[in-house]
Amino acid sequence: MQYRIPFLVILISLIGVGCNRFTQSPNSAGIEATPQPVEKHLSAFRPIEGTSYMIADISGNPQTEERGSFSPFRWIESGYSGYEIYNFVFFSSETETFNRLLPTNEYVVLQIVGLPSGTPTDKPEDFESVRWWLYVLAKTDTDKNGILDYKDKITIGVTDVGGNSPTELIPYIDSMLGNMLKDDTLFVIYHSLDKNYVAKTDLPGRTLVSTNEMNLGEDVK
Repeated sequence: MQYRIPFLVILISLIGVGCNRFTQSPNSAGIEATPQPVEKHLSAFRPIEGTSYMIADISGNPQTEERGSFSPFRWIESGYSGYEIYNFVFFSSETETFNRLLPTNEYVVLQIVGLPSGTPTDKPEDFESVRWWLYVLAKTDTDKNGILDYKDKITIGVTDVGGNSPTELIPYIDSMLGNMLKDDTLFVIYHSLDKNYVAKTDLPGRTLVSTNEMNLGEDVK
């Protein structure tokens, strides 16, 4: 959903406060951790080069220092500064609207990858701006350790450069092993339940075209 409001109000209204980081006391071995409140903050917005969008994150980082220009390579994983990322926010200068990637700030965004990467090139004519995002979520504390992280089952989703119509395509898997973009087709290699798979995704349609198991031998998990 998109909203049309003055940009300065955006910076105030999107600061969320919620619970999804957990702590566990030394004497609580074997006991499910107790949720503790996390004060969540909206970061400074950074332009996505070659587009009319800016991007910011919602995290537990108190934002004592402003970050520079956005780089999908430099800023790719949750916890890079010691704080989880709970959401991303996109602002369009063309439509003067903003939207969140996720409808809630209760999950942890473990990773976000630009497709193409949007990294600077020596020759301007070789530059390709980000058209799509691949993102990885931890939604449930499946290992019951009180923390949402890569040890939990993860969900892989895609969205366009402005965070519109995000779609979860591959839920409840163990890990993502790689990805490759070919035109508007995304290939994702992942591991789930002691097996490895290649998933083919149509990005414009945000649909999973096919999933094939990789037969690497019975001794390979």
